[in-house]
Amino acid sequence: MRLDGQRVVVIGGSSGIGLATARLARAEGADITIAGRSEDRLREAQRELGECDIASLDIADPMAVDALFADLPRVDHVLVSAGTLGPGGVVSSDLERLHRIVDERIWGAVNVVRAAAPKMTAGSITLTSGGIVARPRAGAAMFTAALAAVEAMARALAVELAPLRVNTVTPGVVDTPLQRTSEGWEARLAARGEALPVRRVGTSDDIAQVMLMLMTNGYLTGEVIHVDGGGRYV
Repeated sequence: MRLDGQRVVVIGGSSGIGLATARLARAEGADITIAGRSEDRLREAQRELGECDIASLDIADPMAVDALFADLPRVDHVLVSAGTLGPGGVVSSDLERLHRIVDERIWGAVNVVRAAAPKMTAGSITLTSGGIVARPRAGAAMFTAALAAVEAMARALAVELAPLRVNTVTPGVVDTPLQRTSEGWEARLAARGEALPVRRVGTSDDIAQVMLMLMTNGYLTGEVIHVDGGGRYV
């Protein structure tokens, strides 16, 4: 198995893309730690995954992130798949929300890297971005800026932390539990899927397969990998 005996830490691993990645890594023999804000969802994910460690934390809290990694004698791969989604217009949003987007998306990633890297001698760190970086939408300026910063930071970290590998995955429209929380989600996802070259939206497993590839391919670093069904071209 490709990850046999390696420690994989997934921040945002209680559902969606993070949980799917933890599931695939577990099937490849990895020892799994998943972290997220909801202890109830973490417990549910733990029951699904079987043997794994869980930690309830806020990625924007550096002390909580430090405590998570302090308890791990070794780390091989880290995935950061957590952070605020949704609007972040500079004028239309209150400052507290704008600060929260930056705290989770940028400082959250910084917190994880600072805590994880000293525990790693090789392996990978994978951050997540979004297609909105290339195709901005009205009312989401701060969210767009934060994700663009994540991509730029990952490229710089690939040099700064070498030989650790640092990459970014940019998912397109993905059918996750979060997408299913609003009225009319089925019709909305179907319409968005029809507009894509592949004629469907993505699944969490589609993205997780790429996350696993970045863990196991030792020659990829400093890359932004788009997994969007060709959405950036239409």
